[in-house]
Amino acid sequence: MESSSELRILYEKNEKDVFRNLALEEAILLSLNEGNSSNTFRLWLNDSSAIAPFHESIFDLIDVEFCLDEGINIARRITGGGAIYNDCGNLNWSFFFNRKPFEKYSLKDLYSYFSSFIIKSLTQVGIDLNFHEPNWLGYEGKKVSGMAGYLKNNAILIHGTLLISADLTKLERVCKQHYKYPPVLNLSSIKPLDTEKVANIILGSIEETFQSSFKIHFDTSPNEREEQLLSGLKEKYSSIAWVFEK
Repeated sequence: MESSSELRILYEKNEKDVFRNLALEEAILLSLNEGNSSNTFRLWLNDSSAIAPFHESIFDLIDVEFCLDEGINIARRITGGGAIYNDCGNLNWSFFFNRKPFEKYSLKDLYSYFSSFIIKSLTQVGIDLNFHEPNWLGYEGKKVSGMAGYLKNNAILIHGTLLISADLTKLERVCKQHYKYPPVLNLSSIKPLDTEKVANIILGSIEETFQSSFKIHFDTSPNEREEQLLSGLKEKYSSIAWVFEK
């Protein structure tokens, strides 16, 4: 059994397969729910991908024809929210925590709480983001991060995007309903930043923030139980049934 007083920081910067990465999100959540993983903060990158939420039709949210023409992977996650576009100019972040200390929190409260650590990280480079209800971070009214979450009996997942140098033209082509949301902005248009620099800033800030409350350890790969779960989940996430039959 993993200790609830530990925080693992996981960053696999060379793993960019969207189907594998989304499967690992569920694997970590399931393993934590079983008591076989510690609280975890994860950073991850995907190659060019369109990702739909769990509950809606791909064809309503994503320009499938454009994705097929452009070689953009089409995937689905376990959380709600809207469709998103990922490429290596976007940094994904995830918090997996034991649920008990947060039992009285609403999902909106969890978005605000966990995204505050991303906000804090970026103040180090002079970028002051604001949390906007229900689930996004903005800079001067423009969206740089959106969030979604999943609650299990013993574990929670809050994850989000962070636009750094993403192809915003493709984002607007891929996401058919982008006009319903605030205009988007890359952090690199505010400060001279790239994905790796932002990742290092966030990793350092998370360690500094949590080291007084948790025993911190860094990892570059999943644990044994997560790998077991991942081996079965990868097939699910890359299947036509999972992606398209909703």
